[in-house]
Amino acid sequence: MDRTAWYRLDNVGKFYSAQAGDPNQTVFRISAVMCSDVRPRLLQQALELTVAQLPSFNVVLRNGLFWRYLQEAPAVPEVQPEDLPVCFRLHTGLKSVLYRVSYFRNRINLEMSHMIADGRGTLEFLKTLLEFYVSLLQGGEATSDAAVEGAEESEDSFTRYFDKTKAGTTPSTRPYQLSGWRNEADPTFMELHLKVSEVVAVAKGMGVSVTSLLVACVTSAIRAGMPERALGRPITMDVPVDLRGFYGSETLRNFFGLAFISCSSQLAAAPLSEIARDVQRQLNDATVPANLARRMNQMVKLEKNPVVRMMPLFVKDAALAFGDWKARHDVTCTFSNLGLVKLPPVVAEEVRSIGCLTATRGLNFLAVSCNDDLTIGIASVYLLHEVPCRLVRILAQCGLSVRLCVAKDAAEVDADLAQASLELRLRGETLDDAMAVPIYKGAAHEAL
Repeated sequence: MDRTAWYRLDNVGKFYSAQAGDPNQTVFRISAVMCSDVRPRLLQQALELTVAQLPSFNVVLRNGLFWRYLQEAPAVPEVQPEDLPVCFRLHTGLKSVLYRVSYFRNRINLEMSHMIADGRGTLEFLKTLLEFYVSLLQGGEATSDAAVEGAEESEDSFTRYFDKTKAGTTPSTRPYQLSGWRNEADPTFMELHLKVSEVVAVAKGMGVSVTSLLVACVTSAIRAGMPERALGRPITMDVPVDLRGFYGSETLRNFFGLAFISCSSQLAAAPLSEIARDVQRQLNDATVPANLARRMNQMVKLEKNPVVRMMPLFVKDAALAFGDWKARHDVTCTFSNLGLVKLPPVVAEEVRSIGCLTATRGLNFLAVSCNDDLTIGIASVYLLHEVPCRLVRILAQCGLSVRLCVAKDAAEVDADLAQASLELRLRGETLDDAMAVPIYKGAAHEAL
């Protein structure tokens, strides 16, 4: 491929490109826990084969006069032992490739900038990488069943399916905002592992989807900690929806819409099954094709406004930064479910589980399932982890077994608890009062 090959950023990529150089860049991390320790040389070969098949991922960011764009990187990055914080920034300069592959013992980590792909696109890249890696590991011919490549892989589906006549705004109300001492420089990342079969059984018993059940559990966990003065505000979450199935797109770049789920504090205090059924009703309404099209086309319409297009890049960056701030204050938190990952049988035999996390400036939840393991990745900037603690309790009350992984060592946990204790003393509470489930106080957990 010609080294001068370049790609336009899609609508979402342009939004996140305003974070270029920012320490708080939006980065996805999807990891595969293998059945044996990773062999770095084979992983590097697998990465090179993956990039040859999916070249539009191997890019760096360049500045234009009016918009940034992506240009093919001169080389494939080296696979490295994991030595950076989770979801560490990717763009640090003109030579920064916008993804990273690392390994730790039997875990393969793929970290991807939101500038070039969403969670589904990142997952497809990882699946291709795993297929090549397992083929090499077993000594056979390096192969992958991935069907998307070339023009379809790098298509900007936002532009292809844009229809300005279907654009429209979505009314919103001021939601409840989480409060507490924050540390955006050193977020805490956690994973909750559940059994898919158990979660599906509970959701089926309530007559709802797994996503609706989990969103309801998070809503209930948030409601339990709301102060009295905030009870008039709704708990609002945005739930990303993959648009590929609605439009028949096979792009691996960003292509998703947002379903906004809002629950009043009164409803959020109701039994879990009632909350879950209301969430299901809202999701069904939000994912009607006409409603998804209205929101998607409104985003693209703004990008294609002639006045906006002619603004210099630094003006767009300022406007996008404000848009990012407003978007974060329009929701209480974010919940995304990538669904069930289907791997070829020969690959599935070598993979124990798959987990996903994303960088955050608040509190985010990201779920994914593989085999009989459902992982909920939690990213939080708050020193007190009250919502995740309550979530564990609620899941346990549903009869679900939960295993916890924390991406901090004992010394880092102790430092967080010391700071959290001061916050609690100012609130007139103790650690036992705040933590519905003692995540850090002797509970069984393992490192991420």
